[in-house]
This record gives sequence, C-alpha cells and structure tokens, in this order.
Amino acid sequence: MGEEKIIQRVPLWLAVAITVLVSLPFGLFLGKYNIALWASFVVWAEYFALGGKVEGFKYILVSYPIGALSMAIFAVINNYFTIQLKWNPNISVAVWIFIWVAIAVYIMNFNDIFEKGSLPYFNGLSMYLAFYFSGLKSGFGAGPLTGNPFIDPWILWIWVVLAAILGSILGWFNVLITFPKKIT
Repeated sequence: MGEEKIIQRVPLWLAVAITVLVSLPFGLFLGKYNIALWASFVVWAEYFALGGKVEGFKYILVSYPIGALSMAIFAVINNYFTIQLKWNPNISVAVWIFIWVAIAVYIMNFNDIFEKGSLPYFNGLSMYLAFYFSGLKSGFGAGPLTGNPFIDPWILWIWVVLAAILGSILGWFNVLITFPKKIT
C-alpha cells in the first residue's frame, strides 16, 4: 500500500499572493476600523506552524486572546499608576510588566490548551505589547481609540484579537485555495 500524500492543485506561491490580496481591504479601506495586517500575517504563519489544519483554530482563538488579555490588564494598571499616581513611566512599566508577564506564564500551568497553544498564547501577549508600545493610532490597526487611557487598552485588546481572527481565517483560506488533494 502506497504512502498518502497531499498535493496542491494551485501552487502555494500563487495561493499566498491571492490571500494577501484578499486581506488588503481589511487593512486599507475600513478607516478607523482598519485591522493591523502585519499582526494578522503573524497569526496566518502561526496557523501553518500549528499544522495548517482547522484544529489550529482552537489553540489560536483561545490561547491568543487570553495571552493578549493578560497584557491588557498590565496596560490598564500601568496607565493608572503613571497617570493617577504619577509614577515614573519607566519604573511603572518595569514593575508591572514583570508582574504581569510572570502571572501570564504561570497561568499556563493550569490548562493544557495553553501548553499546546503556547505559540499563540505568547503571540497574543507579544502582539498586544507591540500594539501598546508602538503607539498605534486609530485607522492604523488600533481600532476606534478614544484617548481615554483606561478604555483604550480594552479597544486595543479587541483589535489584537480581531487581527488574530483575520489571520486564522487567512491561514485557512490560503490552504483552501491550494485545493489540496490526497493521493496514494
């Protein structure tokens, strides 16, 4: 009996180019609701790293948002200490990011989905920090920011998660349009 093999009836280079083209409206034409496509592309690659199968959605769509959530909590606390309590911003970031990264990693001990989904979990954490520290503006992938330092971290979290959802869909779509076929 022969070994089972999957062939792509549309070459990957063409499928990737089509997928990038399909993604553009989400990052260019939605105004202040644009999604940061670079973050979606990271998750698209993550989809492939998790095997390029629909089962990867489970890890991305659970672990990624929770990793990002841990950093949204960091952002709110950091903003409170720097704005309300007038802490030095560098000291506040150092203290609170240390605490929240430690908590985020410790939480991984309590659920297998975080262990198996460690890549999306850490990507959620790091993507949130990338959004937060890069100073993304409304219209550039950060969502409809309000200027309120206690509301905007939650808006950023929503947009980080939307980028992950789009990236997951792009990964799935990319595989789909290669029209894979099993042969023996």
